[in-house]
Formats: sequence, C-alpha cells, structure tokens
Amino acid sequence: MPLELRFRPAAARFALTPYDPPPLSPRQIRGQTVLAAPKHGTEMRAWQQNAFRGRRWDPRLRLFLDTAEAPPPPPESVAVGNMGVVEVTEVGAEVDGLRPGDRVYGYMPVREIQTLDARGLRPLGTLPPEDAICIDPAHVAFVAVRDGKVRLGDFVAVFGLGAIGLMTVQAARASGARLVIAVDLLATRRDRALALGADIALDPAAGDSALAIKQATDLDGVDVALETSGADPALRDAIRCIRQCGTVVGVGWGKGDGRGLYLGEEFHINRPTIVATQHAEYWGNANRDHPLWNDARTRSACHELFAAGLLTSRGVLDPVVSLQEAPDALDAVLHDPGAVLKVGVRMGN
Repeated sequence: MPLELRFRPAAARFALTPYDPPPLSPRQIRGQTVLAAPKHGTEMRAWQQNAFRGRRWDPRLRLFLDTAEAPPPPPESVAVGNMGVVEVTEVGAEVDGLRPGDRVYGYMPVREIQTLDARGLRPLGTLPPEDAICIDPAHVAFVAVRDGKVRLGDFVAVFGLGAIGLMTVQAARASGARLVIAVDLLATRRDRALALGADIALDPAAGDSALAIKQATDLDGVDVALETSGADPALRDAIRCIRQCGTVVGVGWGKGDGRGLYLGEEFHINRPTIVATQHAEYWGNANRDHPLWNDARTRSACHELFAAGLLTSRGVLDPVVSLQEAPDALDAVLHDPGAVLKVGVRMGN
C-alpha cells in the first residue's frame, strides 16, 4: 500500500501511514508524486489545534465569536501537505488536455499516489518542481508586496525570514525597491536573505532594529515594512521603522495578544497606513485590485516570475528529504525550527 504523511496531535509527532487510493472519478487524475511540501506556519496552527483560540468564525458577521460549546476532541491524525508536483499515470473519462506522463502541480497532501481533481492542477511545463511547490509562499509574498504598493525606488523592510519572508525579499526587489532590509533572529535566515537580494540583514536581538533601520535610511525610515512572522514585537518594530505616513503590511497570522504594540507613540504620531494582506478566496477575500487581478492571474504571474528567474526556490526549499526521512525533518519544525526552513519531500525520479 502507498504511504502518506500525517500528524498525530496527541503525540505531537509525524508518522507515515498506509492508505487506499480512492476510485478515480471522471474529472480526476491519478499520479505519482514527484515532490511535495507542507506549509509550516499555516499548517502548524492546524497541527497544534489552536488556530482560532477556541472561537468560531461567523462568515455572515465576519467576526470570530466566543462559543460555549466544548471544542471537539482532536483527531487521531491529520493530513499534512500544501503543494506538490505529480506525474500523471491515469486520467478520468472527462479530463481534457492531460495524459499519462504529463507533470502537473497544485495543492495536495504529502503522499505517494495522488487522486486529484484535474481542474485544480496546472501544467508544470519547464518550471523546476522545486520552484513549483514554492508558488504558494511566493503567491502570499506577491500579493503582500502589491498590497503594500512597493514601487520603483522605495526603501523596504521585511520582518521574519521564513519561506514567505524570503519570497517577500525577492518580490520587493523585483518590484523595484532600491533598498531592502531583512530582519530575523536566525543568522542562517539573514544570510539567505542577503543571498536572495537583501542589502542589509539585522538581528533584532542585537539591538533596536527599528532604530538601525532609521540609521540606514538617513534617519527617515522605510516606505513600506512587511511583517511576515505574526510576532507582536516584529509588528511593533515594523510600525516604528517606517517613514511618516508610510505603510505597514501585516502578512503573518498574529500569534500573540498584541501586548507591547503601544498604539500610541509612533503609531499615533507617524500616521502609518496598516494593511492586512489575506487574499484568500476561502475567506471570501478578493484581491484588492479585483477585477483586474484575481487568484488565477496572481498565481500565473508567480509562475512566470519563477520562469523568468526573478523568483527562485534556491535557499528557500531546505531541506529536501525522502518520504522516509520526512517525519524527523518535520518534527524539527515543531521542536527545532532553526534547523529547517521549508521542508521538501522528494518521491519521484
């Protein structure tokens, strides 16, 4: 039987589990996974069962509400996976344009054999599989940079240098930013940011990073600060480091209660524009530039930027491991996050 990667919440561990591929429906393809990856930050909240702090989302009110209902017990295990590349082995009777041997990519779990709706897949073409599975973090970065209206000649700061942050560094540079300053606690990630186009990399533990950014910009600050980690101290420094009336883009899902933000001080006096960038159709959020830009166009643009060499997965997808090695590699995401950046799982040739 083929194997898939799953997370066991009770043990806080990953495991390989056998499964039966479902029957192939007329609009589906079946294929062998070549390369796949989870999305650490987003999936970690699901793995740890704490994404909404026990509250429920009301889509009509667009509010999170307290609930008296006891939370459901955690499942024995949950699927793991974000994007993958598949080599097609079989197509359903109603699938047009794909045949066995084609390579496609899209959203899927980390498993050996995939059975997927063909309508959600995109031809790989000449794109390396490593770049294809990084299109999701690249898409988040792409939309964030556009929401922040980064323009030719701007000074930009990026806080948090995980996969999304490193893609944001690249996207800001590709958008014409003249100065890109990267901020992260981990030296390995700062080094990667410099290799991917950042001009300056700062350690917030070494001193006041907002002050250092002001000093690096003739005391003015940056035009746009993008906070990708969801950490309250990083958001505070993003607010503090901008020029008067500059823009702060909140990219990461906040992890704290806002303690330490001090929404007086620089926030009150410097009048920042704060933009939440969450272009996600499952949240009912259209692109801010809709209808000129929609989900299909932004994802196509990311594909094209990778193909043109303006974005790259090099330095972002690390480590790349076998399926058998994946449980240990992903355990590090929970227990030693400095040891990994974005785990890729290779299964094909």
